[in-house]
Amino acid sequence: MDVFMEYIVKHKKEAKDIIIIALIIAGATVLSLALLVGMFALAYALAGQKIMQFGFSIGFVIIALCWYAAYLLINTRSIEYEYILTNSDMDIDKIMSKKGRKHVVSFNFTNIDICARVDDNMHNDALKREEPDRKVYDLTGDRSRGGVYFVDYFDDEKSQKVRVLFQPTSRMLDEIRKFNPRNIFVS
Repeated sequence: MDVFMEYIVKHKKEAKDIIIIALIIAGATVLSLALLVGMFALAYALAGQKIMQFGFSIGFVIIALCWYAAYLLINTRSIEYEYILTNSDMDIDKIMSKKGRKHVVSFNFTNIDICARVDDNMHNDALKREEPDRKVYDLTGDRSRGGVYFVDYFDDEKSQKVRVLFQPTSRMLDEIRKFNPRNIFVS
């Protein structure tokens, strides 16, 4: 019987995301104020001329575009991860502001080295093992909710070791375990 499951995890905003959003707002504010000062300086220099009205119109359009760009940039911080399990293959995509989609990683559970909870005392020696050439993907939503698992495998295409942190559902874990019961530790 074929297995197909999808699960979407909303990424919780971290301190880094909040700082980036604050910097975007600060940048848009500074740019808007600079444009306003420039527009009034131009108005003072060209008082009563037709070019002044045109300058004000262009200035306000630029300010509006600046704030629209800030809005778009802030929305890129709204991230979700979609886990797609098709038989033993896992594909994980990143969805930005519910519009753009980017494929992040794919792996096959029959070829993994280990899959276990990050707080599993029997297998966290594998989690704590630091390898400098390992690529780590943190594709979790809200880590404080728990249920975070890690998968270690070797990517043949890129010739590197990979670790993926993710938060599957219990039903997804039941199906995953069937494909490689020796290396998948579900608790």
